[in-house]
Amino acid sequence: MSRPYSKHLRVAICLIPLGFCQAQSFDSWILPGGQTAGVAGPGGLASELSLPALTPLQKSMGDHWRALISVDVHGVVEKPGVRVSAELNDPTTGKVLAAASILVTEKAGRDAWSVISSSEHAGSAKAAFDGDPATEWHSLYGDNKPDPPHWIGLQFAKPVQFSGLRYLPRQAGWANGIARDYRLEVLRPNEGWTKVLGGKTHEELAVKQRAAHEISLPEAIEVGGFRMVIESDWSGGGFGTAAEITPLGMNLPPKDEPVPARKRLWLWLPADVTAELAGKTLGLKIQSASDVVVGLPRVAFHHSKPDGRLQGRSNGAFGPDKLSAGLLGFSALVVHQSDATNVMHVVEGSPAQQAGLRTGDVLVAVDGVALTLNDLAPGWNWYHQSHEAILGKAGERALTLKRPVVLTVMRDEGLQQLEVRLADREPFSNMDPSKDPAAKAMLADMLSWLCDRQREDGSWSGDIIRTTFSALALLATGEQDHRERVRRAVDWSMKRYPKPENYGNLGFWHGAYAGILYSEWHLQTQDPRVIPHLAALRDWALAGQHESAWEVPALGHGPPHLPYGNKSLVAPSCHLLVYEALAMRCGMKSALWELLLPYMEMSWSDPRKGGHGSLGYNRSYMDRDEFWSRSGLFAMACELRGQRQDMKQAMTAFMGERHPWFRNSHAYGEPGGAWGLLSLNLAAPETFEEVMKAYDWWFSLAWEPGYGLRFTTPHMGAPYMGEEDLINAAYALVLQAPKRSLHLTGGR
Repeated sequence: MSRPYSKHLRVAICLIPLGFCQAQSFDSWILPGGQTAGVAGPGGLASELSLPALTPLQKSMGDHWRALISVDVHGVVEKPGVRVSAELNDPTTGKVLAAASILVTEKAGRDAWSVISSSEHAGSAKAAFDGDPATEWHSLYGDNKPDPPHWIGLQFAKPVQFSGLRYLPRQAGWANGIARDYRLEVLRPNEGWTKVLGGKTHEELAVKQRAAHEISLPEAIEVGGFRMVIESDWSGGGFGTAAEITPLGMNLPPKDEPVPARKRLWLWLPADVTAELAGKTLGLKIQSASDVVVGLPRVAFHHSKPDGRLQGRSNGAFGPDKLSAGLLGFSALVVHQSDATNVMHVVEGSPAQQAGLRTGDVLVAVDGVALTLNDLAPGWNWYHQSHEAILGKAGERALTLKRPVVLTVMRDEGLQQLEVRLADREPFSNMDPSKDPAAKAMLADMLSWLCDRQREDGSWSGDIIRTTFSALALLATGEQDHRERVRRAVDWSMKRYPKPENYGNLGFWHGAYAGILYSEWHLQTQDPRVIPHLAALRDWALAGQHESAWEVPALGHGPPHLPYGNKSLVAPSCHLLVYEALAMRCGMKSALWELLLPYMEMSWSDPRKGGHGSLGYNRSYMDRDEFWSRSGLFAMACELRGQRQDMKQAMTAFMGERHPWFRNSHAYGEPGGAWGLLSLNLAAPETFEEVMKAYDWWFSLAWEPGYGLRFTTPHMGAPYMGEEDLINAAYALVLQAPKRSLHLTGGR
């Protein structure tokens, strides 16, 4: 049977499971930020869409998968008030499987200027406009090499004055692609591409000297774009290349920031249809009465009963992750670069349940705005437009304006709008419980959470990390009622670890936590029982030193050896240095600082030597991404000791500049985030206040009033260290840090 529509379009596209490949053409629409889109109009924009086959993991979870196809609509080209529709068809029968339509009134944005080319090898076209002669554009080569002519140029959002261009040949390699015969074409309003000049380069200048060739118009003209067309090259190989193309008579306007789609079309396939069509090719047609700009169609599968089996690896992968919206009362499965979020669990009696949210719902919009592509990578994109940030900021906005959060979800019945009316509480003001009633109430919930969950043996979860944070959070309150709980925690630790050898394979990590707990306990109570443990830990760590690859002493995870070819890592040592700085206030003599400082200095990205200021993983890996906890802990040790203020200041300044990485501390995502914040409170209090206020939305989303914080997977690490039993303990301490009631937080 013939197909119900043609797949040959004004803008040729070929849809694939997670996007589409687009033939480069001047009819393409370049959105702000450089994203390519298509133009759909009365003739329609149509192609084939392949649903991916289910993976083995997906198959193992039964036939509960639904397919969601989404198409961004960025606005109209000219005429406002246009209805755009989309249909998903079975190409063999013409049967409509799903349909959607929306009204579009806004005009589509366009990038100030964008690179266009007939073809490019490995994304090289932009290299011709990067100002670097060492990089180059090369037309596609290999089995799919196109025949000449080849062209490259710029297209503008608005007409600009143009008087020619300067062509710089490739500066290295053979003469392949260096222009011989060429023509210059311009795009003029209502005329299309027009030749304005033609000519030939000089072989001596172009090939032997690799000198620039200038193509000048008699006078400047107004154009919507230009392109240099290479009809033949000096090698005769039929290629096109350029090191740099410089337009004359203009300064390129500044590039625009990317903008999210104004509207979105959603096409939904229920589980039975998805099971039948997975792995097959469907037809997609987008149409409107006048031209509208549409983005890349995306396909995703969502489960009707998602659970933890779908979550990704906790250390270093891009999910899928668990997102807990305690404020709203549900948890969800969030996927990197997905424009929808699958609801995993709805809390009984929560605002979300009262609004009608169900497990398996697919969240597609918040407060009437389609979700952006979710970002699970740490950074500013996560901070501004992750689904976590969108929900958190929507919650704080709703609390401020005293209105509900509107969730748009897709389910088999179609799109549903749910009004989630939040618990009656105030929004955060400055995140200081002594001044902020909401922060005070949240802290009270977290402390109650800890009191309710201390074990009979005195520990929390039978783990020294969670026990240390929980005990310190209660000790920081200064309340006598909590002191007995802390004493029981100290007793448990001394019984669990009578000798340093009992700390296990991660001995330096666990020993440092015990040492921090013992030191703060002694400084509060003068309990002499912990003093021998402090000294024994120091001596054990000293005995566990090894010569690193850089011929200075270093420590690994524990005494046995140094990992990673004797390069080791700084993180366990940073914890030990904090413990030692506190233990010195208990009367213990220093030794670890003197041992480890050369290794730390080597691992520091020193700004005086052109570095960025943070503490690296080790000397060979001074990264800008996983720095948060190690930089914070070392800065904390510096402040407690009153030494190396230059290192402290550089590290805390870098942390303030790149705070969206605070949950990306290598395998230590949490409690690494909390350690970094505690460091800022101690060593850079103004930065601490700014960062805490910047994350009021994060705390707001995590906090379930009457319960405490709900756990969301950080960018790296953490679930094997704890979830809600970890973050309630760690952040109960962080919230109390401004009181400076512990030496760790600035007390004396």
